[in-house]
Amino acid sequence: MNKAPFSDGHLAYDDIGNGPPVVFLHDGTLNRRVWDQQLHAFDGYRVLNVDARGHGESSTPTSEYLRGEDVTVLLDHLGLESAYLVGQAMGGTSALDTALDHPERVAGLVLSGCGTSEQYWQSEFIVGSLQRQMEYAFNQDTDGYIEMFLRMWVDGPQREPHEVDPMVRERCREMAVHTATHHARPNPVMPGKAADTWNRLSDVDVPLLGIVGELECTDIRDMLDRIVSTVPNAKLDVFAGVGHMVNMEDPDRFTAAVRQFLDGLSGRG
Repeated sequence: MNKAPFSDGHLAYDDIGNGPPVVFLHDGTLNRRVWDQQLHAFDGYRVLNVDARGHGESSTPTSEYLRGEDVTVLLDHLGLESAYLVGQAMGGTSALDTALDHPERVAGLVLSGCGTSEQYWQSEFIVGSLQRQMEYAFNQDTDGYIEMFLRMWVDGPQREPHEVDPMVRERCREMAVHTATHHARPNPVMPGKAADTWNRLSDVDVPLLGIVGELECTDIRDMLDRIVSTVPNAKLDVFAGVGHMVNMEDPDRFTAAVRQFLDGLSGRG
């Protein structure tokens, strides 16, 4: 594990291989272990797999920050001018924020299962689940809070827990427990967001690959459709038979799709 320092802490990251740099950015509540099945599948690239602040082995935030700027903290620490960014859920919003606020640092984008950092929730499933999750948080019921996280972002609206790969569900539960036990604070410091993200999407001038599971919630699918239809050089890949955790449920296809996209940009195809 490597550390990239910032003013009041550090970002933990893996640094694997050589070649054009690719930064992997994980989901909220989870950590960089989300990408375990991708870490060694990108020979010819330098894979940088980072824990966001307040997750995994990175520091718990104690002052205001922007997740897009944390990406640039890592790049500056390594002396890199730019990188390809691959983000899932919260990691996808962080990648897009970076592209909007620091476009010169981004060579290409893969966004999986996300909107912009100004996400909005309208579906009955997500709105109701978020309300229940907040009730568990208010009652300090960590188990209930994590189970609602799994229901929303692993099972999704179209499946019951027993219909999901139990290994994927258990790995996500373990990561969520780690976040809750190592980073929870009575008054958490939440990250800031890039401004006016939806109206600035047409400014994104690097190629973008959007990935979404067929069984994903309608809110995410609608937001990702909106991103792909607005960013000038973007395309969408829908994965059949999987939900939000695309890269964990169908790792081989996810890796192949991302690899093909990156190879096309880097000239390795």
